[in-house]
Amino acid sequence: MSGNIEKILYLGLAVVLLGMAFTFFFSGYNNYRDYITKSNIIINDDRMVAITEGKDKSVINGTEVIHQVLEFQKLEQNNQLLDFYSDLTESPYQSQAEIWVSGIYAIDIKTSDVDAASLYGIVFEKDNSGQIIKVQYSLK
Repeated sequence: MSGNIEKILYLGLAVVLLGMAFTFFFSGYNNYRDYITKSNIIINDDRMVAITEGKDKSVINGTEVIHQVLEFQKLEQNNQLLDFYSDLTESPYQSQAEIWVSGIYAIDIKTSDVDAASLYGIVFEKDNSGQIIKVQYSLK
C-alpha cells in the first residue's frame, strides 16, 4: 500500500516539475520574442536611416534636403524661444542631430542655396550609443 502511495507521489511530482519546465520555457520564449519585437521597432523608428543605411551610396533629392533644413531651423528657433522662457536644463536625449549641407551648418544656409533639382549624398555620424549626432548632405 505504501509503495503505491510513493509511486503516485513521485508521479505527481514529476508531472508538476514537467509542467513548471514547460511554463518556464514558454515564458522565456515569449519574453525573447517581445525583446526582438521591441528592438525591431526601435531600429525601424527612423525610416530615413533604416532605408539608407543598408545601401552603399545613399542619395536624396534637393527638395528633401530643403525640407530637412527648414525643419531643423524651425526646431532651433523653438529651442531658442524655450530657452528664453524657461530655466530647464536640456538632457542629451532632447537634442537633435546636427545637419550640414555641403559643409555649411543648416542654421546658416538659405533654402535658395540648395538646388532642389540636384541629388545629395547622405553621411550619418553616430556616437557610441548609436544615436545619430550629425547628418551631412553633399552635392552629387
